Amino acid sequence: MTSTKSFPSYTQVRKDLTTEATATSVEDNADWGGIENLDVPQTESQAEKDAAAAKKAAEEEAKKQTEAEAQATQKQANAASRNESRSSVTYSDASGSVSAGAGASVDRAYSLIGQRMDCTALVSQALAARGINFHGWPEEYVNVPGGHVVTDGSLQPGDILIYANTGGWNGGAHYDHVALYVGNGQAVHGGWNGYSVALASAMTEKLTIVVRIP
Repeated sequence: MTSTKSFPSYTQVRKDLTTEATATSVEDNADWGGIENLDVPQTESQAEKDAAAAKKAAEEEAKKQTEAEAQATQKQANAASRNESRSSVTYSDASGSVSAGAGASVDRAYSLIGQRMDCTALVSQALAARGINFHGWPEEYVNVPGGHVVTDGSLQPGDILIYANTGGWNGGAHYDHVALYVGNGQAVHGGWNGYSVALASAMTEKLTIVVRIP
């Protein structure tokens, strides 16, 4: 006797087990970020650093130049003010002895007569004879170390004579002349009649400032 057994048929489709692993669909509201959202610190290149350093240095130099020009302008204004207040001063030789330092300056100035140098070089060499190292434009001799401005109209050998305007060639940017007083209404001048050192009048009628070093 033969027995048979039948099995029901199935039409169900097998589930694809790899679907989840290979899915490429993206949710509409998904936010995965972007490179623009990365917080990456900005760094300067060497060229940018060099440019910034050069700019800073230029600004500092410009500031120093402005300050120097302002100081020079103030000095000239102060000197002009002194000149106005001294316009009626009558100069005369002061009584009393001359200091050893002043005497050394006068002796040095006399020894340079006939040589070729400008007025500032002459006065600087006269100051060097008494141990003072200083050189500058004529108006800057008001700041000679140890010196003070004389306001009583007296003159002593060794005094520094500063002239704002003698018809020179400084064009108004600086005072025209500086000389060394040697007494009896005379001074030793550098840059005289061209470029020579000469003994001549102290030109007190044109004198702007007198500086004395005790």
